[in-house]
Amino acid sequence: MAPILTSLQNTVIAAFVLAAVVLLIAVSALGVTVDHSFGAFVFRWLHVLFGIMWIGLLYYFNFVQMPSMPKIPDEQKPAVGKVIAPEALFWFRWAAMATLATGIVLAAMNGYLIDAYTLGASQGFAVPKSILIGIGMWLALIMAFSSLESSYSA
Repeated sequence: MAPILTSLQNTVIAAFVLAAVVLLIAVSALGVTVDHSFGAFVFRWLHVLFGIMWIGLLYYFNFVQMPSMPKIPDEQKPAVGKVIAPEALFWFRWAAMATLATGIVLAAMNGYLIDAYTLGASQGFAVPKSILIGIGMWLALIMAFSSLESSYSA
C-alpha cells in the first residue's frame, strides 16, 4: 500500500482504477443506468472538483506564496521560483482548463450553452438564470485565458 501513496502518479492511477471498479459494481450489482442524467452527474462532479482545485491554487498563490516570499531567505528563493512555483502553475492552468471544459460540456448537456453565452438574448433577456450563469461563464473564460496568457508573457 505504501508504494501507491508515496507517488502522486501511482495514487492518481489507483484512484481511477478504484473509480472504475466502483462504477462497474454500481452498474452491474446495483442496477445504475449510465444515461444522460448519469453523464450530467459525472460532469458536474468533475466540474466542481476541478473548480475547487483551480480556486484552491489561486488562494495558495495569493494568500500563501506571495505574502511569504519576502520572509524567505535569498538563498532559498530560487527553489520556490524554479521548483515549487512552476509545478503549482502547471496544475493551476490545467485545473482552469478542466473547469472550463467540463463547464461547457455540462452547459451543452443541459441545453443552456447558447442561451448562457448570449446572456439570454434569444429569450429577450427575460430569463435571469441565463443571464447569471452566462456572466459566470464569461468570467470563467476571461480568468482561464488570463491564466494561460500570463504563463507565456513571463
